[in-house]
Amino acid sequence: MSAMDTSEDSPGTSVPGVIVSDVQSSSGLSISVHPLVLLNISDHYTRIKLQAPSVIENGRVYGALLASQSGRDIDIINSFELESNNAVDLAFLHSKLEQLKQVFPQLDFMGWYSLGSKPTEAELKIHEQFLQVNESCLFLQMDPSGLTGGAREFPVTIYESIIDVVEGNMRVVFIKASYKVETEEAERIAVDHVAKPSSSSADSGVGSSLIAHLTTQRNAIAMLNQRIKFLHQYLLDVKQGNIPIDHDVVRQIASLCRRSPVIEKETFDEQFSTEYSDVLLVAYLATITKGLNSVNDLVDKFNLVNGSNNSGSTKQVPMSKKERRMQFMRK
Repeated sequence: MSAMDTSEDSPGTSVPGVIVSDVQSSSGLSISVHPLVLLNISDHYTRIKLQAPSVIENGRVYGALLASQSGRDIDIINSFELESNNAVDLAFLHSKLEQLKQVFPQLDFMGWYSLGSKPTEAELKIHEQFLQVNESCLFLQMDPSGLTGGAREFPVTIYESIIDVVEGNMRVVFIKASYKVETEEAERIAVDHVAKPSSSSADSGVGSSLIAHLTTQRNAIAMLNQRIKFLHQYLLDVKQGNIPIDHDVVRQIASLCRRSPVIEKETFDEQFSTEYSDVLLVAYLATITKGLNSVNDLVDKFNLVNGSNNSGSTKQVPMSKKERRMQFMRK
């Protein structure tokens, strides 16, 4: 029998037996996960965390996975939430699947998802209930804390289930399955739009583009500053004798410094002052134009309301915006 991992159902309660086996999967499945599934799970976790934090602490957040299967190729395309209880509501699950089948006939129930760092005995029991719906049920687990501390591994693990002999008894255990994240053109556009920062201004499109552009420049400048500090610290350590000198590295640093553009302070201040004045001038012109439009609208309303009262006057406010603008230019 192969070596296996053990887990616990809850703190203080030991559970005999194994949950995750380290044997290699021999099913030959090619599993693809689409971004919509990951977004749905993340949204589910965020809402439950804000609305009912106790549910998150108990690890009772799960839902169903919908996928299309062609031979050994499985595409997990969508998902929906299920009520977080110890027992699966199979009646609700069958009803939901029948409704979705009318809209998405190509999708079938292919597994379920949950949150956590590793499977527990409670999740194994829930998985056994899902096996009544699909005997080849998959289990996707997302670890919300998997990206903390600078971790670079994707915090999603997919498990298959097999029946193994454990301590002389037949038992369902999990084995890890390989997968890949696959996106279509429409999904790439949607994910790219979601990833960009939003703007609450009226010109949301222009605002989003500007924020994205400025964010990219800021990240590039921050990375450049970090690497320059690293080189500067290296040179200081070499000068102080903390580390031995590497002439090849020093030559590369010197070459990099010679290639970098050298800006004199007076020239930079002059160029910066000119550009800054140009930007202020454009802003002032836009403000003046906006003010003139407001004045024109006010004069139009004044003439509309009091035009009849001023009919005998020798001097009236021009009715046309063009006439008022020409009169303003003459003055």
